[in-house]
Amino acid sequence: MSKISLEELRSKSVQALQDQIDLWREEYTKLKIEANLQKKAEKPHMFRFLRKQTARAMTLIKQKQMEGG
Repeated sequence: MSKISLEELRSKSVQALQDQIDLWREEYTKLKIEANLQKKAEKPHMFRFLRKQTARAMTLIKQKQMEGG
């Protein structure tokens, strides 16, 4: 999982951003389940990373909606 730059996110459509958010949320859920089963997260930094990326994409969706309508 690599970080997508803000410019790349801005160039995506609202639907593409929503699809990306869904992928990040799915990955976050898998990490949470894995961490709970093992009692220790293998990559604890990924929780914060996925939350921040999701928030960035959601912010861009909101901005695009305000600009467009």
